[in-house]
Amino acid sequence: MLLDCASLLLDLSSLRQGSNSGRFELDTVAIAWGIDDVRPAPMKAVLDLDVSFRDQSFICRGRLAAVFETPCARCMAPATFRVTEPIFAVFSMDGSLEEDPSIVKIPRNGRFASLLDALREAVILSLPGLPLCREDCRGLCHVCGADLNEGTCEHTGPGE
Repeated sequence: MLLDCASLLLDLSSLRQGSNSGRFELDTVAIAWGIDDVRPAPMKAVLDLDVSFRDQSFICRGRLAAVFETPCARCMAPATFRVTEPIFAVFSMDGSLEEDPSIVKIPRNGRFASLLDALREAVILSLPGLPLCREDCRGLCHVCGADLNEGTCEHTGPGE
């Protein structure tokens, strides 16, 4: 099974009927994720992927082991989170399935299927509801904007 790890394009011609499995190392920083306020941490990621190929359909299941960053909800410093959601996507060259919006259509002569949307969805679903840089983050002063993790300001007392 061949996957372009920069574009996340799966080469469908490299698949055999039945189950196809692979492990791929991704440079997540080089991938254009297109997710506002979320960026990959500067480390490699691993994508474990299983593609079931039957007739003209491809069912992709997998897991992305990666770390991303988003601004802390209290102080705006980077808050890291791990991708925890599974990867799932269905592709088909069968024209009779055009009415199912969950199936990505591939032209009959198509050779590649993009996994970017499925991986992007896993990242978004893994994003914490209240991302924090650390559990005891004190946030920013509501008057002057000072980072209260670094000390106090004239608007706050010690321990506030």
